[in-house]
Amino acid sequence: MRPPMIGNWQVRVEAVRPFTIHGDEYYELQVTRIDTPDEAAGLVLRVPEHATAGEPVAGQRLEITFLMGQVTAARIMQ
Repeated sequence: MRPPMIGNWQVRVEAVRPFTIHGDEYYELQVTRIDTPDEAAGLVLRVPEHATAGEPVAGQRLEITFLMGQVTAARIMQ
């Protein structure tokens, strides 16, 4: 499954792997979409550090916002 060009997904974080590209911090998140768990298990998203309010952790539920297929925000769901 590919990320949408524009829109939001609600996901559960299964695993987090921080990494850097040319000195920029990113998080590689293995996630499962909450609304379609059977179809969308094991998705991998690359999230820039500036798009999060802190380091994501396994078990969190996030709302991910996409623009042009790229993650622009990752907010913790209440």
